[in-house]
Formats: sequence, structure tokens, C-alpha cells
Amino acid sequence: MRKWKRVVSLVLLSILMLNSFVGCAKKDPTTDSGSNNASVENNGSEQSKGNETEELSKEAPMLAEQVSAGTLPALEERIPVESDVMVESDLISLGQYGGSITITTNDSGHWTWGPYTEQSMFRFKQDGSGEVEPNVAKDFYSNEDATVWTIELREGMKWSDGHPFTADDVIFYYDHMSTPALNEDRTPVGVDEEGYYPAYTSKPYNCYQVTKDGKTYWAEFEKVDDYKFTVTFAAPKPNFPEAVAVDNKWMFLPKHFYVNYVARKDGVTDDPTFPLITEEEALANANKDFNKQWDNYSTMGKDIGYYNWDYAIVPQLRSFIAVKDNWNQVGEVYELVRNPYFWKVDSEGRQLPYLDSIKVVIINDADQVVLKQTAGEIDLSYVEAGDYSTVVSATQTTHSVIPWVRPEWAGGPTLALCQTVQDADKRALFQDVRFREALSISVDRNLMNATLMNGQSGPQQSAPSQGAVGYDPEWLTKWTEYDVERANQILDELTEPWDRKEGTYRKMKGTNRDLEIVISITDPSTEGDYITLLQSAYKAIGIKISDKVDAEVAKSILVNNIEAKFEGISVTSPAIRSDVMVPMRNFSCWYGAYGKWYEDGKTTANGGIEPTGAILELINAYDAIKSAAGSNREQIVAENVQKIYDLHKENTWLIGFLAPMPLNWVVNNNIKNFPSNIVWADEYRFASMMRPEQLYLAQ
Repeated sequence: MRKWKRVVSLVLLSILMLNSFVGCAKKDPTTDSGSNNASVENNGSEQSKGNETEELSKEAPMLAEQVSAGTLPALEERIPVESDVMVESDLISLGQYGGSITITTNDSGHWTWGPYTEQSMFRFKQDGSGEVEPNVAKDFYSNEDATVWTIELREGMKWSDGHPFTADDVIFYYDHMSTPALNEDRTPVGVDEEGYYPAYTSKPYNCYQVTKDGKTYWAEFEKVDDYKFTVTFAAPKPNFPEAVAVDNKWMFLPKHFYVNYVARKDGVTDDPTFPLITEEEALANANKDFNKQWDNYSTMGKDIGYYNWDYAIVPQLRSFIAVKDNWNQVGEVYELVRNPYFWKVDSEGRQLPYLDSIKVVIINDADQVVLKQTAGEIDLSYVEAGDYSTVVSATQTTHSVIPWVRPEWAGGPTLALCQTVQDADKRALFQDVRFREALSISVDRNLMNATLMNGQSGPQQSAPSQGAVGYDPEWLTKWTEYDVERANQILDELTEPWDRKEGTYRKMKGTNRDLEIVISITDPSTEGDYITLLQSAYKAIGIKISDKVDAEVAKSILVNNIEAKFEGISVTSPAIRSDVMVPMRNFSCWYGAYGKWYEDGKTTANGGIEPTGAILELINAYDAIKSAAGSNREQIVAENVQKIYDLHKENTWLIGFLAPMPLNWVVNNNIKNFPSNIVWADEYRFASMMRPEQLYLAQ
């Protein structure tokens, strides 16, 4: 077993925080005490009694029929050997096979339905403790100084096409799909140096990197045998499992499949199982086999390497797999069917999942989603605050409201101003803390609460809520008092004089240009109300607000072509996940190209911008957390995590307006094993924490 301290003291504080959340969460007050919530939460004992009286089939009837017909191997040939098969503890009760449930998302909803099916190498425990446990891996452990990690896999585990899953799939994915060009010492080749190429997936993962003597080094993967491999770092990496669980949870892809679409690099010539193909050949193969028309190798690589779960052709370890590639077709149903080779069983040795399939209705219009929710056509969905009363009232006899915990810093809109915005005049304003204060105090949060949240929330700055790590009551109320006059006084110092005439706007200092902020949005139907309210509020201080619909806003962030957007911080602890709080990858609008600078190895050669001041202090604190080792590691981590919180409090880079709400699921009463009071967080992979493979339908 492990020889290292798995979670630092700060994360232990996070445990207490999350358990506090769970303990405080209540059943929905709009339902009767003997109503739907009780039927969902108490169905287990009755169902278990019923199952005790019948002989339980070890596999779904639809699969048993295929076995009998000779079109599918027997169950014992499809799952790992008995000693290695993963036994899931029963959530509430043993389930029954059969049926489908319906969920919904939009046509760019990779991340909405993806967590329903994904299976990570290591996963966070469902109890919200912040600890990780084996999942795809059978076991993992390190040497004494955490420089070498050993990962054991499950013998007999198979991909959804029946091909064996082995260490080769992990090492191929890492060496040829995840890493950029590396020097012999495993430092990355500079983006402006000869021989540079990016990762196939176009995304370098920080979980595989360490810093030593000011240099970044990538880990080295080595195969021990088919079911064991090691990961060696140039410096201690005590948080490796947690880092993988957050950053690159699916650290594998099927080598036997991807050898057709990955151009061989790094002078590899001695592996006959990895045929030598060029980028042009790989692109041609992908266009033919996926029936697509990618224009270049790089775009294709990100699409099928990073968003691989979209495509039915790609073998998976997931619980449910696609049957066709219509995930982005509005009005259609994207169906995910049970994986016949899924490698988990329940406590009685019955293969999971219980459900035959998950059906995803593709809808872009938020109003249409609400209509389907109120009609009871969506079995499992979460309801927005503004639609809560409508949906819950309409479905009170068929669905239950089950709350989950959200460790968010704010609810509703949180305004992020890009600190590296291309316009130099705007950049000067956006980086001025006084400007952000003026924007904050000129918004009537009580009006916003009444208008957007049906009065269910209240004023709050973007800050950790009570009970959360980093909680500070002074921070929660910072710049939340409505004061338009003071906002104008502040802005008078930062802009050209403004006469406050109706229909006019302030001019930026030294220019004749209106002070305008363009906010990028992806969903006008939901974000439009926020835009309208801010337009009204900021008109009173002479600032023009415009919106730009950008369906690919993530790409705009990548190239620093963005001014502002709505994005917030939802994080259990920066010791577990830092990228929403620190510019350590090209990810968030608020820090923009600073993240690109860090991600590229602290260079401006590829469009990154070198940070200074408080942003640089954030990065230094993050680097200290990464490199902390030895007996005082916990103290170093705790001190620098607090430093990160202090810097955010002082600078308020993201402007929050309202307090966060719980995530309220609306769940069909026929769905069993749906858990309550789970932590909804990106680190924990959102819906995956419900363990969808254990959901079943009452019969």
C-alpha cells in the first residue's frame, strides 16, 4: 500500500468543509415529508427484500441473448479475472436490469453527458473527502520520496470492442498522444526550437510534470508487464494520484485503434505494433474511418484524441458507449448503450450497468428544456433557479428534488475581465483594482436577486462561502454595497471627464473612444438576462456593455481574443485543483494569456504574456505548492494556499454578485439508487459522482 501521506492538511480542512456542506443539506422544502424525496431515498430496503427471493442473473438479458446466439463471448471472457474485477459497493440497493433514462444537453455538451459514462484511472471518493481511490487501476503506490509511482491494472479487462486493455494502452497514450516534443533529459523542447511539436491532443497535462532547479521535467512511463507500469519523476510528486484525477483522469486510449491515426515521432523505429505513418497518412485515415473532413492533423488530433468519447467508432472503457455520432445534432437523441465489456460488478457479482442505455436529447433553447422538464419528459436533470418553481410544481407527482452541494464562490453571473485583453487601453483599466471596484458597487444585487433568482439568493462577492476552505466574512461582503455615486467618483479618476448626459458613455483616458466592454456568451437564452441587467446598471456609470455570441469561446481564450465573459470559481481547494484560481494553463478568461505563458514553459514565444505583480505572486505560490516536499510539506502547502486566497481577496479579479444555490436535481421517481447531498464539482467530475452505472428503474 502507499507509503506517502495522501492528502495534505489543507485538503483535510476541505474534507471538513465538504462534510459540513453535506450535513447541512436538507430535503427540498416544497415537498411533503412523506412525498417523493422519501420514495427515492427509502426505496432500497424494499427493493433489496424483493431481490433476496429471486435468483439474480449475472448479466443483462439483452447480453445473455447475444451470448446464446454466439455473437458475444460469455461473461467470464468479457470481464477481468475474479481477483481483479471491480466490485462496486451498493449505493442503496441491488438493481434490476433494463430500461433507459432520458437526460438533455446542448449541441456542445461533451462535458455534460461525458461524466455520465467516463471511467478514470483514479477517482475521487463519493464521500466528498477529497481522497482518491483506484478505479480503472487496481492499485497504486509510491516509493518513499514519491518520485516513482507504480500502477497495477486489472488482468483480463477489455475495451468495448473486446480487445485487451494493458499497460501498452497507457504508455502509448502518454508517449505519443499526451506529451509534446521532449529533450533527452525530458525537459520540453521550446516552441521556437527545431524539432518542436505539440501534444497530439493539443493539451499538455501538468499532472505529469515537476519543476526542479527552475526547469520543467516530464515523467517517464515504463512497462513492468502487461498489467503493471511505473511513472518516474525528476522530483517528488506526492500528489500524483490527485493531480491525475483532476487533470488527466482518462490517462489511456486504445493503442490498437489509434496507431492508424497517430504519426510516429521521436525517431521511434523499433516497434512493429506502431506502424510508421506520416501526418498526412494519419489525417487521411481519420477522414475516411470517421467519415469526417478535418483540414489538418492538429485539429483532427484534438478532436479524436481529446474528445474521443463523442465517437462511436472509438473503443472505450466507459460504462455506456455511443451508437452513432449525432451528439451535436439539435433535435436528435444521442443514445449511449451499455458497454458489454464493462468491468465492474455489484456486490452479488452482477455485471454493471443496470440500465440498457442513456438517451441524451440535444436541445439548445433553454425554454425548450424547461418545457420538456415540466412535461416530465426528462428523467434526470438539474433545474435553474429561475425555473425552479415552474418545474417542481409541474412534476411534483412524478419527480423528486434531490439537492447536491456546490462549492462555488458565487451564484448566478460572475463577471470575469480578461487581464491580458488585446486592447491596451482596456487592459490598463481591467488591471486596475479600482475599476473592478467601480463595476462591483454599481450593481444593485437585491434587484438582481429578485430579477434573476426569484429572490432565492442574496448579495455576495465572489469568495468562498461559509464553511468552505478560505471562508472570510469580510471578503464575502467586499464591494457589495450598492453605491453608484462612489462608482462614478472612482471612474472620474480613471477616464476622461463625463458629463453624465443620457445616451452618452465615458471615454477611455487619452482617447475619444467609448468605454465599452464586450462580453462573450455562449447561450443567449440564459446569459441574455444577465447582459440586459448589466447594461442597465453600467449605463449609470457611463460604461457600454455589448455581447458577442461565441460558440467556441474556449478557442477565443486560447488565442487571447476575448474581453470578458461570465465564469466563476467552484473549487474544493487549490491544493486539489488550481487552474481556476491560478494561471497555470490556458483555461480561463480572467487570466487569459498569462496561462498560455505558464503552460508553454514560462515563455512568450507562442503568444503567452509574462505576468507581473499579484498575478506573478499567484504563480509563485502555486509553484511552491507543486514543489513542496519533505517533513514540512504540509506547512508549505497550507501557507501558499492561504496566499492564493489572500491575493484573490485583495484583487477580486472575478466580480461576483449573488450567493450560490445548491444544485437541485429533478429526478423521476422510478429511478433508483440516485444519491443525495453529493458534492458537485469539476474536480469530482460532476455527474459521475452519482455512479450512473448503478442507477436502475423500478419495475
